[in-house]
Amino acid sequence: MKNGNVKLVFIASLGTLLEWAEYTFYAYIATKLGSLFFPTDNEMIRYVKTFGIFASGYLMRPLGAYLFGKIGDLNSRSTALFWSMMLMGGCGLGIGLLPTYQTIGFWAPLLLLMFRLLQGISVGGEYNGAGIFLTEQFGNQHRCLSGSFTCMAAAFGMVLGGLCAYCVMLPEMPDWAWRIPFLLGSFSCFIGLWLRRNFIAKRIFINPNLPPFSFRSFLNTYAGNLTTAFSLAALTGVFVYINNIYFVVFLTKQVGLLVHEATLVAILGETLVAILIPVFAWYSDKTNPIKVYQFGLLMVVALTPSLFWFAQLGSFGGLLVSQIIFAVLNALISAPLVYILVHLFPPEIRYRSISIAYSLGAAIFGGTAPIVAQYIQTQYDWIWGIVYPPSLYVCFFALVTWFVVRYNASKIHYFQHPGH
Repeated sequence: MKNGNVKLVFIASLGTLLEWAEYTFYAYIATKLGSLFFPTDNEMIRYVKTFGIFASGYLMRPLGAYLFGKIGDLNSRSTALFWSMMLMGGCGLGIGLLPTYQTIGFWAPLLLLMFRLLQGISVGGEYNGAGIFLTEQFGNQHRCLSGSFTCMAAAFGMVLGGLCAYCVMLPEMPDWAWRIPFLLGSFSCFIGLWLRRNFIAKRIFINPNLPPFSFRSFLNTYAGNLTTAFSLAALTGVFVYINNIYFVVFLTKQVGLLVHEATLVAILGETLVAILIPVFAWYSDKTNPIKVYQFGLLMVVALTPSLFWFAQLGSFGGLLVSQIIFAVLNALISAPLVYILVHLFPPEIRYRSISIAYSLGAAIFGGTAPIVAQYIQTQYDWIWGIVYPPSLYVCFFALVTWFVVRYNASKIHYFQHPGH
């Protein structure tokens, strides 16, 4: 890959990396944030409130998808990416400087909620926009690999967020250390803004002859495509947030690890994911991306329960095997993901269509996954003494998504380089 392309990948993916780093960091330190913003003696209520605000950011993603998607289709991909990162950086700065409940009372959780909602809007335009931008820039060359860089950036972001959580949770760290990653992330966003302004701005995608947008006609024409994008987002969110984010809670509550030990295990898994994604993307380019994705879904159904079973052994070997399983499954469904999404819609409506459908799936099922997992586990504990109930929730979504992709496979054909 040429140096110019490497720089383009880095700058376009930077927002995705920072976005997932912040989301992961928030989830990993949920216990800490709960005690600072929701003081209560009931641990369950504190968890629900903290993860509730985590989910609230997802609920705003469809609005951000529509707003930035419209900018991306009517103006340029780069303009949408610029303003989504601007909003992301401002919200990170706000959270990093936010006083706690002890200082300003109920205004603390209220302002935290506001910043999370605004972040949700920014994320709605960032993640899919970066993948679309890179895939269109590379064209038919490295079809899966180009789009997979955003998935790889998300994985590295989760590693970064996990490392930050591990550091601030160390006993010798001061109580205010949790603010540092938010502030550093905000600073990095503003650096990214400067880089995007001076590099990506030259690569503009504009549709001056965009036809009038009819919502009814849009639904009638692309119902199957929208259902596919929605399903892909729902499965991705449920898989990641139960098998990685909520997995930390599982390791502390069920296995008995300390919080920083559980975080290190999750970091190991995401590091393996980031390494494997480009490998499977390269393989997908050589074979058939859709078949690779379908195979990955079937593997999720077959192996997700074993991921938790090996982890509950509590040994180093069991934990290592569980994270290898997680990494392989995650990489299999992440490597062809952007390729499939981009091929679902023609260029003139691509940004809006993907962002809205994907954000809805992520908001409804991805953002609520930790809360659902907590509820399922509370109700059913272990099933038959060997199956962890939230893993069956993941398997169900993988199976449904497999049928959706199989049924709509013929609709994945819209790819067109923007210069054509």
